[in-house]
Amino acid sequence: MSQEYNELRGGTVVELARVERILSEVARPTLDEDSLAHQTRAAMLHVGIVVSGRASRKDLIESLWSRKRSLRRQVASHGDWGPLQPVA
Repeated sequence: MSQEYNELRGGTVVELARVERILSEVARPTLDEDSLAHQTRAAMLHVGIVVSGRASRKDLIESLWSRKRSLRRQVASHGDWGPLQPVA
């Protein structure tokens, strides 16, 4: 999400930005598909996603997308977007 085109405000939008940042980290290809950085685990916990030791990257990405959709609905219902509503 580019802040260049959106005027962002509100706590929900800040959390949405965090989820997007975590999603980009988890979706990034790695040599060891089973490893997840400690900081990424902590960040996921901070946004309400508990990471078990057996969770696959696919499961984590699905959880993050679910959280992202939920946050986008909250933002849209509160009208926290600026003058431009995102379309993707």
